[in-house]
Formats: sequence, C-alpha cells, structure tokens
Amino acid sequence: MSLVLIGSRAMKLRLGSAMKRAPLDFDFVVSSRDEANAWIASNYDRVGGRRVYEENNGRKVIVEGDTMVEFDIAVPGSSDELLIDLVKEDGDYMETSFGMVPSIDLLWTTKDAHKYKKFGNTSDATFWKHASDWYLMKHMGATIRPELVEFHKLREQESYATQKHPKLNVSKDYFFKDDSVRYIFDHDDLHRSVMLGSRPAYENYLSDGEQVKCSKEKFFAVSEDIRLAGALEEGLTLALERSQISNPGVWSPDKSFRFAYSKVCSSITSGWFRKYCYEHIPEVLKLYEKTSKNYWQKFQSDVASGLVKPFTGSKY
Repeated sequence: MSLVLIGSRAMKLRLGSAMKRAPLDFDFVVSSRDEANAWIASNYDRVGGRRVYEENNGRKVIVEGDTMVEFDIAVPGSSDELLIDLVKEDGDYMETSFGMVPSIDLLWTTKDAHKYKKFGNTSDATFWKHASDWYLMKHMGATIRPELVEFHKLREQESYATQKHPKLNVSKDYFFKDDSVRYIFDHDDLHRSVMLGSRPAYENYLSDGEQVKCSKEKFFAVSEDIRLAGALEEGLTLALERSQISNPGVWSPDKSFRFAYSKVCSSITSGWFRKYCYEHIPEVLKLYEKTSKNYWQKFQSDVASGLVKPFTGSKY
C-alpha cells in the first residue's frame, strides 16, 4: 500500500495544537488508481460523498462531498512517485489509519516547491493559507534536507510549468504593453506617493541604464530598511493601481494591499526579489501597519496637491 497523506491534515497530525486552523479536506498521493478506488469504496459515505470525477487526464481523482478528498496518482518519473519512495525510505514517517504521513521536512519541502503558485484574481485566501503553513513549519525547524533537494527541484518544475514570469530587462513601454489595466495616474508618481524615504526605494537598486530591471547586487548592498521599504512599496503601488484607483470602493485599502502583496510574492515579480518578499512577509506586514495604513488617504492628498499627476497620452 502506498497511500501518502499530505496537505493540512498531515500537518495537523504532525504539529498538533501548534496548527490553529482546522483541516477541511484530505490530500493523498497514491501509486495507482486502484488504491484511490479502494479508499473511496471504504470511506465514501463517511465523507458525505456526492460524486467522483477526474482531472488532469486521470492523474487526479476528486471526491466531492461534505469533506473534499483529492488523490494525485503518481506516474513514472513524477515528483509524486519520488515522494512515495522518499516517505518509504524515511524512518521518520508516521503510519496512521489515514495512510503514511511524511516527516515535517518532507511536508515543508513539498509546500516550499509551490509557494509562488499563481492563484485566482478574486481571492488571495489560498496564498495566505499556504504562506501561514510555510512559516509555521519553518518556525518548527523544517528544512530541505540534502536527500530532498532533487525532489524539491522536480516538484518546482512541475508546479510552475505553465506559469510565466515577467521580463524585466525591457523599457517601461514594453513591460506594460500587454497590461489590461486602465492607467489613470502616472505609475512613477504612485511610487513617489507611497515611498517611505526621500525617494522610491527601487531607485536605490535599479540596474544601470534600466527602467524596470533591478540589480541583485545593489539590492543586497543597501540597508535592510531600504529592502523592506522596496518590498512594501511594490505592494502599495500595485494596490493603488490595480484596485483602489481602477476599482474604487470594491475593497478596503487593507484588503487591496494584502491582495496586491500576495501577487508581489507570487506572479507579478520573480527570482531573487520575489524570494525576498516572500521570506520577509512578517516584517513587511509589520512595516505596513506601522507606516502605511493611510496610503489611500495620502494618495488622495497627493493628487490634490499635484504630486501625483493624471496620466496623459498612450500607455507609456
């Protein structure tokens, strides 16, 4: 039997009371459809099952019911197949009535491999749930052990196979050319409205001669205060541009910021900057509470004073 329980229920079994939220579903990895069918036959009524259906060309089986249950069926060469092997080889796995529960390190490695996964455009709940789990396991000492590195690499490749990253070594004209956002105010003025220092933080680490691309070397050479300001300012600018200005009154400024910052940590940015923003979420949220909760009111004041100017002409 190769029934491996992952996700929030596995975390709850591992972390106990340290995990505050209650698991809502079951996530399994199995070596064959027969194993999924056997579990479904024994537990369908217990989970209030209503129907069973497939996704991903039969590689995922879902039980829709009072409790949702998902089975990822391992195929040769996949990270799911490697996950099952790693669990069996790891002396730290738990044998339970739900199946084998991986070690904290393996659960965290699995979580880390899709932490930047793009989510929908109407809710950021999935992102914050995953981020909360990621930070909790990290706080509990989880790490990517050497024997898990290849699994992590393969899992990442599968997770982001269809997720595109923005090109940064281009002009602003090119960077925004396929953007569907209706620009009402100058983008650089928005950065100036939310800046924490005497100039927008990103100007301290722009690559020489570039309008969008930033220098990793310059970024990590400036102070931590500037780095955190840069992460925060990206979220604030995005919150203004994509929510508060373009869709006024739909979301509160706080909700707009949290949604925007989750995008900064997933699909709007990439590479080392996204990694920094994700790994410093607590510090950025604390800085937001301390310095920028009035960013919407400040923006409106800056418009009135002429600091933020209406956008004129074609898009960049």
